[in-house]
Amino acid sequence: MSCRACTSEPVISRRYSGEQLCHRHFVSAVEKVVQRELRKQVAALETNGSRLQRVAVALSGGKDSTVALHLVQEWASARRLEMVALAVDEGIAGYRSSALKCARSCCDKLGVELRVSSYHDLIGMGLDEMLKVQPPAGSACSPCGILRRRALNFAARDAGVDALVLGHNLDDCAQTVLMNHTRGDVARLQRMAPHLHRQPGMVPRLLPLRRIPEQEVYLLALLQEWEFHDGDCPHAAKAQRNLFRELLLQLEHAQPGTRYGLLRGMDRLRESLTSPQPLLNCPTCGEPAGGEGECQFCRQFGAFAV
Repeated sequence: MSCRACTSEPVISRRYSGEQLCHRHFVSAVEKVVQRELRKQVAALETNGSRLQRVAVALSGGKDSTVALHLVQEWASARRLEMVALAVDEGIAGYRSSALKCARSCCDKLGVELRVSSYHDLIGMGLDEMLKVQPPAGSACSPCGILRRRALNFAARDAGVDALVLGHNLDDCAQTVLMNHTRGDVARLQRMAPHLHRQPGMVPRLLPLRRIPEQEVYLLALLQEWEFHDGDCPHAAKAQRNLFRELLLQLEHAQPGTRYGLLRGMDRLRESLTSPQPLLNCPTCGEPAGGEGECQFCRQFGAFAV
């Protein structure tokens, strides 16, 4: 079998579409999808606010954020936008330091400024130390997520960017949609990135890789020989998301296209709903909160806040 667009040997067979693509046409196909997503998502933000002039990419050093950085840099350069990369040091021994090394190497090669913040800046300690002081009832991923979201929002505001790019791929997004559906959390579905509306105090998120399966992100990074960190967080094995990841893989295997179906359904649902309610401000720290009362950060980390 040959590539659907030429006679070259294919590097991938897409079960969900029946396509087989060679190296060149696979890269081109991914780039077109990413460019289309960026145009749509940016157009929505620019309709509801000023034009983008400066963007940031949340860079962990892993495959997803590394691919996002490369593809977004090309797009930003064409639009003459300023760009910066933002990394967060969670304070996870034996893991984050090597990932940050890859992130720095990538930024040096591309000539992109890298800014690194940390959980220590927020609560005076890293994740490893915090878990000893305040062990979570479940997975460490929940408190880590709260800290990471705040660290990135603070870093994005400090960098003066108009939007923050996250490297979430199709699998990530479909898993999140499925998790929110099982909880009946329509409000959270409305608030999911990509953000269509600006909220005071929150830097809107863009998800250019949201229609690219994780396997294809990985393949693209390998084919393009982009350096990235391939290790797993030591806490990831206990994440609740793993259950939904396995379930979604089974569904996708039995019915190719399930991931796209979940994403498509979420988009249509959001189109039929009214705009999300403006975020309230936390009475303790003044930052945006998802509901009434204190924000998640203050409820969980108020005693440690720097």
